[in-house]
Amino acid sequence: MTTVTEAAKRLGIDLHPLEQAELATLKDDSVLAQQFVRRLLLQAKEIAPNASWSAEDLLDVVQAAVHGRIPDLDRVVEGRYLRKRVRELCAYAERYGEPFAMVVLKLAREPSEGLYGSMAHPLVAKLRRTDMVTAYKRRFAILLPRMEAAALPSLSERLAAVANDLAGTKVVEVTTSTMFPMPELDETQLILDWLEDQLRLDV
Repeated sequence: MTTVTEAAKRLGIDLHPLEQAELATLKDDSVLAQQFVRRLLLQAKEIAPNASWSAEDLLDVVQAAVHGRIPDLDRVVEGRYLRKRVRELCAYAERYGEPFAMVVLKLAREPSEGLYGSMAHPLVAKLRRTDMVTAYKRRFAILLPRMEAAALPSLSERLAAVANDLAGTKVVEVTTSTMFPMPELDETQLILDWLEDQLRLDV
């Protein structure tokens, strides 16, 4: 079995600064924190090799251990709270270079009254525990922290497919998405303006 030290060497992780770091330093130094998480991922793969581990998965496990399962209700939020969370993630991205994404599903007129309101919780149950959903009229806005740009197109398609499955028919007319930061969206107000534009009904 490959040891953590051997695996770390192959990945170019220098374990010595981590072994000498104080807890306060790990919390404050993003580079060391990322190395620490990468080392935890190596350990996690040793412990549970059948799982496909990511930093988000580690966070979910720790949250479940410390706080218990996070109810889906806590992740279906009002628009004002979503905007507050966007501002927080913008500040985090500017400080640590941690990107996030937003996906907006634009829906057709409701096939039956109350259908879209009933879909929010089943939709968020399909997401990571750090993701959030806001339902606004014929829109679902989905906030995705720590998202990689390369994975966003396929995830956007999957989210649209999930929404259509939950509705029992094709209801997603348009799917829009963006990353932050982007050259054209590199300020907090710009991403908030983008969100407002996507939530606005055309009719």
